[in-house]
Amino acid sequence: MTAPMPWDNDSPLTDALYRLRMRGAFYSWTEASGSGSLEMPQFPDTLSFHIVSRGTAFLEVDGEPPRRLEEGMLALVPRGIGHRVATEPGARVLGRADELPQTMLGDAFSVLRVGPADRPADLAILCGVVAFDSPAVHDMLAVLPAVVGVDSSRHPVMAALLPLLAGELRDPRPGGEAIATRLADVLVVETVRAWLEDEPDAASGWLAALRDPQLGAAIAAVHRDAGYPWTLGELARRATMSRSSFAARFTAVVGMPPMTYVAASRMRNAHAMLSAGETVAAVATAHGYGSEAAFSRAFARMTGQTPGRVRRTVAV
Repeated sequence: MTAPMPWDNDSPLTDALYRLRMRGAFYSWTEASGSGSLEMPQFPDTLSFHIVSRGTAFLEVDGEPPRRLEEGMLALVPRGIGHRVATEPGARVLGRADELPQTMLGDAFSVLRVGPADRPADLAILCGVVAFDSPAVHDMLAVLPAVVGVDSSRHPVMAALLPLLAGELRDPRPGGEAIATRLADVLVVETVRAWLEDEPDAASGWLAALRDPQLGAAIAAVHRDAGYPWTLGELARRATMSRSSFAARFTAVVGMPPMTYVAASRMRNAHAMLSAGETVAAVATAHGYGSEAAFSRAFARMTGQTPGRVRRTVAV
């Protein structure tokens, strides 16, 4: 098992959020006038965010009431859920945001203008779609609500980050995309942290367990070293609880037994390694399997795909 480093954070929640690293992002600076809405299509395994720089927007997700976003507010839409950004509730859909004519200022940044050209923009909003390196991010996205909204004026770090990110994207300079990605990385983490501060009782599942000082210690240990041969007894020891108490509490809060969670975390980590180009043999060894065949059977049973197929898909 990997030994904790001196700089490892003692807070399981902070440690888990720190490990969420983006691997891709696309940003669009949108200015709109008049009435209308833009369709944001479903992109699996991503997170979208919207930051209102000027005016008022309404975020619409099917099955949810429209979310009003004022200047300085930020909203996250997890799990790649399709949604709409509108100037007013129920406004006419003008088209898919990614298919409308727009000006590309780089490979990952566009400027989109909608509405009458002779009318000044009532709404200015920065929209982004991001994906992540960390396999554990799917645990977080799965337990977030359909929309996470935060008022940056209540959180100084967010209030400082928003204009920095918007400035890098509105006025691109050499290295701007790299800086914008890092800022967005921090901003997404800060938004989740701010939401947890504002809505302390809203967290469930993995996030709720991480906030628990005992369960959080065990989960953070699994995330740090998914390949370690974890046992129920070792996890209970990390949580300073008896095996029976730990198992019952973990299942009640997280929604699955501890060892089921370990197996799922292991396979998410294995999937990430395979996607990064690691060989099946290397991934099998890293996760404690004595043979590629044993690992391949376990991987296929948990994910519905073979390791070789994952590697071939990425290579295409």
